[in-house]
Amino acid sequence: MKIRGIFLDREKSTEKSVTIAVPLPEKVIIPMTQCKGQECTPVVKQGEWVFAGTKIGDGSRMAPIHSSVSGRVAEIRNMYDSWGNECSAMVIEADSEQKTAPSSIPSCTDRTSFIDAVRASGCITLDGTAQDTAALLEKAHDADTLIVNGTESQQYITNDLRCMMDNADDILSGIKLIMQFMGIQNTVIALSADFKDAVSAMEKLAQGNEGISVMPLRADHPNGAEPVLVNNVTGRQIHHGETAADQKVLVLDTSTVAFIGEYFRTGMPMIKRRITVDGDLVRTPCSVEIPIGMPISEVLAFADTNLEAAEKLIIGGLMNGRTITDPELPMCKGDNALLVFMKPIEAGKGRLRDGEDSTACIRCGRCVEACPMRLMPLKIEKAFDKKRLSDLKRLRPDICISCGNCSYVCPAKRDLTNKVIAAAGYLDRRERD
Repeated sequence: MKIRGIFLDREKSTEKSVTIAVPLPEKVIIPMTQCKGQECTPVVKQGEWVFAGTKIGDGSRMAPIHSSVSGRVAEIRNMYDSWGNECSAMVIEADSEQKTAPSSIPSCTDRTSFIDAVRASGCITLDGTAQDTAALLEKAHDADTLIVNGTESQQYITNDLRCMMDNADDILSGIKLIMQFMGIQNTVIALSADFKDAVSAMEKLAQGNEGISVMPLRADHPNGAEPVLVNNVTGRQIHHGETAADQKVLVLDTSTVAFIGEYFRTGMPMIKRRITVDGDLVRTPCSVEIPIGMPISEVLAFADTNLEAAEKLIIGGLMNGRTITDPELPMCKGDNALLVFMKPIEAGKGRLRDGEDSTACIRCGRCVEACPMRLMPLKIEKAFDKKRLSDLKRLRPDICISCGNCSYVCPAKRDLTNKVIAAAGYLDRRERD
């Protein structure tokens, strides 16, 4: 049975925008926490000169970090990244020459050497989840299906859409490499059916390539969440505690697949990425390519953003992105969008709040209908507020995928998503005590 979500207001003003490379900043700030849950160790020292593509951070079985510019390492200091994690960061002052480090196209003979090459590239998933791509490949050692995820159901963000329109050759190369070295026979490019131009581009890409097919999906949210996507594409259910790999499926977003194709064409590691810049205070909404570590303020200045009036600055999507207060923070590999708004955004909403506060639950059941994981957010909220552990165990907030649907549809404007997430954390702590 297909898992359904909700339809969001379509806000994709940059879907037809050509991606523009922004001018290099005078300096970049590169945190050593580019991959979620991992912190690399600096491998260059303050005062050293580096090229664009020079490895500057590494760790055991981690995706290394490379300099996005050539220049001098001015400082290595501690900071808090945009996730709120304390980490070390490297400040690199860009020079005028912008030379690139010597690179070579990887030569692979088997699965292990392929995964090692992907790891050496510093590749993490570019869909906002910031997962170690090599680790995903290792877990999917017996996968029989690759799903290339181009759904991008949240408002505003158009990175994967532009990737499918602009980088089809690299997507195809990445798919073929993954299929060849991972031993995968079947690839499905899944994307929202309302991306009509992208559907045509991907169908053209798949023509004449055995084992590659295109599946347009209903354009609801969260059609790209892993449990939803795997179920709707393959019919296989991901149970609690499982990942797609447990169902012999490898899921990668189109931008990550395209990067793999590009890396095996150029040998240049992950030092830049495409992001969407949009919102009611962004005078020139755009799709831009930025160097990793570029200060957010400079990206927003390029898009002619009125930061002085900003009351909400979001990294990621409206439904599950994170709000930040410091525009001098740097952009990281996993950051896929910058959204700037004049008014506070209602919790989990894709529209601006008029200022009204939340009211009591009216027990309409809309949050239950909207939940793709078939949870009961209204009951989870009540059980959490009253700290009823036995009820929480039964209601299973731990399988929430943080899609934001429950908060979006709530007529009482209750912040249900964060309550369910908090309930899951409370349940986990109590079970470990």
